[in-house]
Amino acid sequence: MRRIYLKLLISIVGIVVVATAVAVGRRHSEQIKQKRLNSLFLGDYKVVKVAEQGYYPGCVYDLQAYAGEPSSGIEPEVEPELPFPVKPKTWELAHVEGATPEQLEAMRRQMRVDAVTEATPPADKLRWRSAYREPIYSEQLRIAYPSQGAVFPPNLCPPCVEWEDGENNLWQVTVELTGTSLKRSFVTERKSWWFPERLWCRICKEAKSRDIWIQVKGVKRSGSYSKTPEPIQASEPVHFRISKHPVDNYVVYRLVLPQFQAKKTPDTFIRDLRSFEVKPFLLARRQYCFSCHVFSAKAGTEGMLALKMRIMDEKKSAAGLGVFNMASAKGQRLLFPFPHPGFTYVAWNSEGNKLAISANQAFSSLTPIVFEAQELEYSFSDIAVYDLSEECSFLLPGANSPDYLEIYPAWTPDGKQIVFSQAKAGVSARVIKYNIYVVDYNDGKGGKAVPVAGVSYNGKSNYYARFSPDGKWMSLCMADQGSLIESSSDIYLLSASLEGQAHRLECNVDYAADSWHSWSSNSRWLVFATKRDDGVFARFYLTQIDDKGHASPAVRMPLKDPTLASFNIPEFLAQMPRFSERQLFDVVSAQNPTVTVKERELR
Repeated sequence: MRRIYLKLLISIVGIVVVATAVAVGRRHSEQIKQKRLNSLFLGDYKVVKVAEQGYYPGCVYDLQAYAGEPSSGIEPEVEPELPFPVKPKTWELAHVEGATPEQLEAMRRQMRVDAVTEATPPADKLRWRSAYREPIYSEQLRIAYPSQGAVFPPNLCPPCVEWEDGENNLWQVTVELTGTSLKRSFVTERKSWWFPERLWCRICKEAKSRDIWIQVKGVKRSGSYSKTPEPIQASEPVHFRISKHPVDNYVVYRLVLPQFQAKKTPDTFIRDLRSFEVKPFLLARRQYCFSCHVFSAKAGTEGMLALKMRIMDEKKSAAGLGVFNMASAKGQRLLFPFPHPGFTYVAWNSEGNKLAISANQAFSSLTPIVFEAQELEYSFSDIAVYDLSEECSFLLPGANSPDYLEIYPAWTPDGKQIVFSQAKAGVSARVIKYNIYVVDYNDGKGGKAVPVAGVSYNGKSNYYARFSPDGKWMSLCMADQGSLIESSSDIYLLSASLEGQAHRLECNVDYAADSWHSWSSNSRWLVFATKRDDGVFARFYLTQIDDKGHASPAVRMPLKDPTLASFNIPEFLAQMPRFSERQLFDVVSAQNPTVTVKERELR
């Protein structure tokens, strides 16, 4: 028996030795290969100076001529194609791709009403603003990402470097840390390169306010280890920094797939920003639309979660608001007693015992044409409050006018007031412009709502206000019109005192939507959804906010295998929640009976 064990041990040792030798041999061969390829980049090189990213003109659909209306004077940038047949002067939509019969009839009915009342020019229903922008590809070597002066959180997983180049087929990426001996070069055949984890960890540890420089060189490779005689090209160097302020470790978000039709069942995930690990937070199981999710605290292990659900089954009808205790993993699904059952956006106060709701809503979906943003057409919307301690709800006086839409609520840091967006009812979602108002909570008695001077009646649509946890800033979105993922949307900052003028954050881009956003628990970072990468699919970017309210050039949440879907409604959490996906689903699913909230009498 001992001989058998000895032979077995010798065999195992032999296998380990052979495997080690093979690994060492491969590593040695790879080192030799890299050395020979790096030698192709020795000698003089020419730095290529390239203009910044350009874009072809966007597409504008202006269908007034098809509807029998005089020209508005707005000339389309390209000759529009009719995306669906329209009968002249009848304001009838024959078909909209992706719309259910009920949605289509609601859209037709609203267009007839608008045509009779002239509340909104009918042609506004027929004008789509294209979100897609076709980038002009650079034939010369240019680093496309990260941008100059970008700032990365110290706890973010390794990012990639991306560049454009229509002339070369082999590239060398050089990384150098200012004031240190750290300098590394890597050769690749692709137009992107990921930081090795060990190198990235060292950079994050040693950077400490030092600049990290990246430069990419390119050659035309003609053989395994040879190149053509053309001179070596090099990109203009790009530098970035590592912040001393960490970001929260986790982001909860929806992944919308597909996004160009009305019947969506998006799943919700939680991503560890320190790695590429993604776990289900709440799966839709191809039956549900789980939309707005908000947390009363950013710890991840305490506080309250509110989440809207709607079952996407024509044979069933179920909706409600899931209210979930993060610590006890218990909750319930609620229905509200208002005349109109619809509701959308919600916001917790800091104590997590009161929930402001865009409630008493009636709306229909304006289904998008391909590459366009979906809009919701609101007929009614008020601000309501659900009081957990009293288990009752009520419309807030001062924010429940039947002549206006009141939507997008947010509590001020002291919990004494609610800010919200307001617009005249009956205006098309394509051209509506919101102003931000503030009203006293006053123990539910409300008061007179007044416009916030810096974000109202400024020629823009102002919406989606969020307050930083430290109570210093109010962030919001501004767009030329509308609200949902508008291509003109940018993020602005205003003092939380609601005084002064809002200023546009430097992290925005001019050519694409920058929209849904969330503050980190230390109030140093914003995560936001943006369509800057291709104009169609939203991705998450992070920007650091300094003491004066200025934003650093944004950095993308690293994605190893990006999918053709949009990331939206990001919410930061510092820690991984302790409850399971199934526990949350059991609370918000249609199998869990709903509780109809009683309506509180006015005091």
